[in-house]
Amino acid sequence: MSRKNGVLTSSAVIGVGLSKVGPINKYSWIAMLLLWLLLAMNDNMRYWTTGVLQPSIIEEFKVGPELIGLFAGAMTVAQGLLALPLTIWSDRAGHGWARKYRYMVILAAYTLFTLLTGISILTTTFVAFFVFQALNKVFSGAGEAIEVTAVAEWWPLEKRGFAVGLHHTAVPWGTFLGGLAVAGVFTLFGPDQWRLTLLIPVILIVPIALVFWKFSTRERYEKFEQAVVSAGQTPPLLEVKKGGGKAAPGAFRRALKNPNLMITPVLAGLALAVYTGISLWLPLYLAFVARYSLAETAAYSVLFTLTGGIGQIIWGGVSDRIGRKPTLVITFLWVAIGVLLLQFAGGHVLWLVVIQLFLGLATNGIYPVLYALSSDSSEPGAIGLGNGLNMTGQMIGGIGPIVIGILIAAGGGFTAVAGFQWSLYFMAGLMLVGVATIVLFTRESVGSFKKHDWALVSRDACLPDPQIRNKYLSD
Repeated sequence: MSRKNGVLTSSAVIGVGLSKVGPINKYSWIAMLLLWLLLAMNDNMRYWTTGVLQPSIIEEFKVGPELIGLFAGAMTVAQGLLALPLTIWSDRAGHGWARKYRYMVILAAYTLFTLLTGISILTTTFVAFFVFQALNKVFSGAGEAIEVTAVAEWWPLEKRGFAVGLHHTAVPWGTFLGGLAVAGVFTLFGPDQWRLTLLIPVILIVPIALVFWKFSTRERYEKFEQAVVSAGQTPPLLEVKKGGGKAAPGAFRRALKNPNLMITPVLAGLALAVYTGISLWLPLYLAFVARYSLAETAAYSVLFTLTGGIGQIIWGGVSDRIGRKPTLVITFLWVAIGVLLLQFAGGHVLWLVVIQLFLGLATNGIYPVLYALSSDSSEPGAIGLGNGLNMTGQMIGGIGPIVIGILIAAGGGFTAVAGFQWSLYFMAGLMLVGVATIVLFTRESVGSFKKHDWALVSRDACLPDPQIRNKYLSD
């Protein structure tokens, strides 16, 4: 190992896919823990109002299925509005340890608007509530993309899929813990005090953010890079540092010509349409059709998140081995089957539990694989750009709750079964569209499936421009 121009170099770490690598260093694990907690707080701030709190919101503001579906859809669109410009803004400020500077600005913004939503006097009308939540989503969506990028920059390249998968368990497991917290608040104070739940992640995120700020320093990041090289692994910013720390001019234009970087946002949007659709469908179905109490609804609506985290770890690691593309096909088909099974969830609480646990094994596992694919396909210095495109594509997910709200209304309203069943068929159909899109319009980036891959687009078009990459690797 040697250091040249301030950059760690080693003949053993230029390529990814080494047969033997050492253990993961302590700095990666510490960064994982802190960024996991930050994403968990972000996720609960973002999704409670479009999930477990929906019945309470409906009761207070007296809104119908079309309006509540439109609200959830608009919130999904909002989280992608500024994701791309803010992630590019984050890339330009620095990578690795230095990413914290602009990330903290974004974190402060989405935390502030959650706090304002939780103040009763400020949200006495549905319009005011809508505005504060839309502003929260605008910044929290970009926050997630940057949190994922930060994890990728604190872990060796050989473990990127596993790392992103483990980190993203903060979404399902954080949501599960959040659902229990909501149920606890409802039990103690009553469902009409639902705004109190929003103060929980606001209070918790401040000390976590301060610890991450103190942890993420230049000196500690250099020690992390040395530990990675010593273990025979590839430093995640090796190519970025060789290129001067910034993406080559024209990175955004080239990204728009890369099928992988343009299709992963579409896939993320389809997957999120179903995820937000399930998050809307379950509490409404349990509260108004199955007739569970609002406290029970809050707890039972998040059961699928228990296995959601397990699925993220499994599928992220599997994608490192067999490839991103076959893993995505499997998970999209899995969700399609699980969604169709939800029509039997109202028969008995045991069925509700079993079906949700089966469904959860894939619902969340899709996203880390998509993030890993976009990271693989991005040019050096532009991973934030690739992940920002991914988050921007999630705006497509807004169609899920909007259509579901329309279908529930058309089927007879909140207390009728028909609209809920039509919604399940709609969500399963979106997953099948995703499967066809994966097969035809993406190319494999890693794993054993790479040499067997086929699509209507070329491999060269889907991976980073080799001339740009060679420029970064040249002395």
